[in-house]
Amino acid sequence: MLAVVCKTLEDVKALEKYAKEGMIDKNAGLHGLGSSIGKLLDGSFHAISLENLKAYRGKFWVNDPQKRLDLLKPRLPDGKYPLGFLGFAVNMIDLDHNYLIYHTVKGHGLREILFYSMFARLQVYRSRVKMELAIPCISEGAISLDGVMIKANGLYLSLGQVNYMQ
Repeated sequence: MLAVVCKTLEDVKALEKYAKEGMIDKNAGLHGLGSSIGKLLDGSFHAISLENLKAYRGKFWVNDPQKRLDLLKPRLPDGKYPLGFLGFAVNMIDLDHNYLIYHTVKGHGLREILFYSMFARLQVYRSRVKMELAIPCISEGAISLDGVMIKANGLYLSLGQVNYMQ
């Protein structure tokens, strides 16, 4: 999924202008930029307004320059950590220093606003086999490095050609 990320809702609105008849003005906004460089936009695109996203409301890893979110590691009913758990997707993104210093008007960084909105507490596992063993402690979805996903409601996605890593 590709998306244009904007600071404000007004910035999102500026991406597309409409003629009086309600049709998209192909000479304005992002469509106008595309046509000026010979790359016509055809179809829809996603736009995200940072000011309208709900931010993570918790603590961060202590002394971590990446400002990773301090999320509780999942535990199985017996209290043990699931084998093959690699971490949370939101914390597995290494942000360039230039983006680490960016903050919204409300003071939120990209990890706690944009990436938390996208991934929340999505768990990452080494393999499908390890992920299946961890199902009792998967609450907001999981993904394995061999390409299998479990949605928060337990639905499996993307089954097919899978290489099982142990």
